[in-house]
Amino acid sequence: MTTSAKPFVLHVDDEPDLLTPWKEEVTSQGRIEIEVCHPQDITEASLKKASLLLVDFKIEHWTERANAPALALRPPNGLAVLATLQEKAHELDPKMARAYTLFTAVIQDVARELVHQPHIVARAHNLEWIFEKNGAENPIAERARRVAELAAAVDSLPQDWPGEAAASATEALHKWLALPRDVPWIESATREIRRCRPPIHEFAEHTHGIGVVRWALHKILPYPAFLLDEAHLAARLRVSLKSLRAVADSVEFKAFFGNASYQGQLSSFLGRRWWRAGVEHAIFEATSDSPGDLTVLHKALEQKVAGIEKQEAPRLFPVLGKQFKTKDDLATEDTVVEVRPDDWPPFADEAWALRADLEDAPELKAVAVEDEP
Repeated sequence: MTTSAKPFVLHVDDEPDLLTPWKEEVTSQGRIEIEVCHPQDITEASLKKASLLLVDFKIEHWTERANAPALALRPPNGLAVLATLQEKAHELDPKMARAYTLFTAVIQDVARELVHQPHIVARAHNLEWIFEKNGAENPIAERARRVAELAAAVDSLPQDWPGEAAASATEALHKWLALPRDVPWIESATREIRRCRPPIHEFAEHTHGIGVVRWALHKILPYPAFLLDEAHLAARLRVSLKSLRAVADSVEFKAFFGNASYQGQLSSFLGRRWWRAGVEHAIFEATSDSPGDLTVLHKALEQKVAGIEKQEAPRLFPVLGKQFKTKDDLATEDTVVEVRPDDWPPFADEAWALRADLEDAPELKAVAVEDEP
């Protein structure tokens, strides 16, 4: 792990003076150190110690670039600047783990023909993440928290990832994920993690653990695999998503699921997550006299968690809407169709959309499978 008390973030923007409120918010949260500077003012010292680089996509105010004599000296945007900084940072300290991220208000320009999902766009550009800086869904305090959480996740990686020995590599991953040790469902969780093909050997060594961070950001947190988000947990319990969100932080709800709440790195980066194996164990314990009986499960939930609202449907489905974003309402089996987005991992649960949404969302219609031969 790095030796600094707090992770250091280098934020590059062509108008750094306009980011004073952003810097103040980050500083007030007290989780990271941050330097905001113009591309012309980046120093080797700052670049070398950064755990996370955050670069604005639109860079328009850069006189030195405009006057550069050669085309190769005029990077058109933050993506090009990041590529240069990646190589320079590696030259300065080839063994340090760093996350490379973009900061933008125009994700549609960065996404180009892709859907506007940060993990998909980031992977296409060889980055860890795309932070969106505008909109009601991305308040400044929330953005600052997520930047700090990603920087901390990078800083928490081992100094040297132990990729050569299978047991050591697995142990390093489990420690980073904070997989509980003394739980009866640990073997199930271990198998589920392994099924998701974590890059814990030569790729983790080559990237100094950043490959693991990218795997979590791009392939695990956005999809239902060994971790479940609120929507997939609500669907599994056959309860309303709204009521689950309302009670998820209650003492009673946490007690019902015990250690199933995910507490590892990036645990709140995209919202709450739960260990699937832990959830299944809690359900089994609650229905041990009548395994799989939905009525028994609902009775146990209603007795122990005030405010939870059961749903009578035999199955419920989280559904994707426009731009492949999960909708706020669960759907019943008679209203959904399976979809297979290009980026959807083969180890994740199937993806679904409302059949009624297909005509208004071409990206969904293109990947619907009901018309396959």
